[in-house]
Amino acid sequence: MIILGVLFSALTSFRAGGPRPRPSQRSAIRTIVIDPGHGGFDTGTKGLDISEKEVTLAVSLKLGALIAEAFPDIKIVYTRTTDVMPGGGSTIASGLNYRANLANKSRGDLFIAIHCDNDGHLAGPFTVHKIVGHKYVGKGKRRHRVAIYDSYVGHHTRAGTEVFIWKASRGGTKSGVINQLGEGEGEVSDSSGESNSDSAAFDMNSPEAHMRAELYEKKFFANSALFATLVEDEFGRAGRNAEGVYQRDVGIRVLEATGMPSVLIETGFLSNVDEEKYLESEDGQNEVARNILSAIKRYKATLEGHPINNVDSPAAPKPF
Repeated sequence: MIILGVLFSALTSFRAGGPRPRPSQRSAIRTIVIDPGHGGFDTGTKGLDISEKEVTLAVSLKLGALIAEAFPDIKIVYTRTTDVMPGGGSTIASGLNYRANLANKSRGDLFIAIHCDNDGHLAGPFTVHKIVGHKYVGKGKRRHRVAIYDSYVGHHTRAGTEVFIWKASRGGTKSGVINQLGEGEGEVSDSSGESNSDSAAFDMNSPEAHMRAELYEKKFFANSALFATLVEDEFGRAGRNAEGVYQRDVGIRVLEATGMPSVLIETGFLSNVDEEKYLESEDGQNEVARNILSAIKRYKATLEGHPINNVDSPAAPKPF
């Protein structure tokens, strides 16, 4: 009962069913961190004419400009604005840690990583070998059966978008990050924009603190899933093949280590010639940025208690 009493007083900003409007509520989003994937020596995946690091930077800068125009009061933080590895490190791991640390120090309310995908093959035509039969070769003990192949030129056809979020788990790394934010500089802010000054009153290694962190993680998971679903819905409305929202609990450091709602957006397949042309073009990049901005508008309105009319209810994220 003592633990429940402490938690009740410390978690007054949490309500069942997600964020609700409050009197004189501040903006639900005050800082957005935009992370253009890769950079510098890390090119990411490649198309025939352009690399992932180039597309992600171009889309990210366009997205930031649109957000600044639509919401002048929202602070935009970029993990990079030029072709460099964020943080200036010499390894991909150091760059990933720098991105997450910058997002956490910036007290971001939303983290958006921009990326491109591939279908497992190098861009451009490729040779496909298909077994069409078998035959026997050799004589006596050396006689054996071998396959007969037919070879033809294959073309990449996979296209579309995906959005990844970090899977909620008890006592996971994201809970630990949220705990660290509670004891670090500044205050942990929830997605409604209400800061939680009670953080300092907690022993961050106590059972109460871990329970509190898990509640935050679940809330961030729900908001991550909401925003990710809205992004995919906007891509679908624009005519893209929106493949859905997927949960990950390994392999995406920037989602694991950011103490805020976080998504990684795969904007298309550079292995597909048509998708590459789209993502390389100004029109394609502008459309992708506009789609994400529309999702931000809907997400922000939902958190503030006045959802934009005529929108579909978000579907549950797919397991991955």
